[in-house]
This record gives sequence, structure tokens and C-alpha cells, in this order.
Amino acid sequence: MHDRRLTTSILVPTIDIQIRDILQSGADIIVFSAHPSLLAGSGVSGIVHKAAGPELEAFAKSLGPIAPGKSAITPAFNLPAKYIIHTVCPRYIYGTPEEESLLAMAYRSALSFKRQAPDASSIAFVSLGTGVYRWPLEVAAKNAVTELRKSAFDKTLMCVADSHAKAAYDQAYNAILAYD
Repeated sequence: MHDRRLTTSILVPTIDIQIRDILQSGADIIVFSAHPSLLAGSGVSGIVHKAAGPELEAFAKSLGPIAPGKSAITPAFNLPAKYIIHTVCPRYIYGTPEEESLLAMAYRSALSFKRQAPDASSIAFVSLGTGVYRWPLEVAAKNAVTELRKSAFDKTLMCVADSHAKAAYDQAYNAILAYD
């Protein structure tokens, strides 16, 4: 008698990790770490707001404030993307499991907008929380790739600033792939 076992394989999305300016990523949706008020801040937030134009600030203002781990979606206005997802990251203070859970929630929250943006097939992220919120790069990278592997988008990009960040994300991604 033959042993017939049904085997299935789960297609796990790939994450394209690139040293790239997120504004030039070509993605339909760009995701950045936002201030809870959703108003322009420093770093990537200020750059995104400036490039998108004053309409972004006026639109986003009506959606805030939002809590850490949550996200809001807006039109991209003057950017080449279709949408912008403003994600509020928790601050890294003690490195507690609760803080890590909120960072993971921030990624999941951003990815959850797939249903509200059915015309978007690609999404690009910056390294959430590694700027003013002070997340150690290696911790943030592990958290990010763990969540981004669950993406329902056809293409998921991680846009990092330099080779040091790319190496950290590549290492975290390869470590997770090794366990599959």
C-alpha cells in the first residue's frame, strides 16, 4: 500500500532590501515612522512631508493623534507613490518585550492597509524606529523582517540608508530564512 501524504508549500513573500531613498523606490505605498500627531517632524518624516507638499500636512492633521503601534494612510499628493502610511513607532527605552511587541504591531498595522489600497501592489518601508526613537539596528531589523515576511503585497521593499544598515537587515533576513 502506498503512503499518500498531501504536502503543501507556503509561498513566503521575499523582502527586497536595498540601499535606496524611499521617495525613489517606485513603490505604490511608502511607509515611514511618524510623530503621533502625524505632523511633519525631523528626519524622514520631514523629508516626506516636504516632498509631498502642504496638502499632506493638512490631510494628516485630521487623522492624528494615533498611538504607538498604529498607522494611518493618506494619499501621496506630490510623491510618485499612490499612498503614504504614517506609522507611529514606540520609543526604545528598556528593550522590553512590550516595546518589541509595539514595534511589531507598527509593521503589522502598516501591512494591514492592503485591503484599503487594492490598487497597490508594492510597499516600501524605511527602517522604522532606528532614528529618533533609538531602536538598535539589529533588534529593529530582526523585528522588521519577521513581520514583513507576512506581507500580502506583490513586492515588499526595505529601503535603508547605508551598507551598515543593509548588512544588518540582510543578516536578520538570512537568519530567518535559515529556519524555514
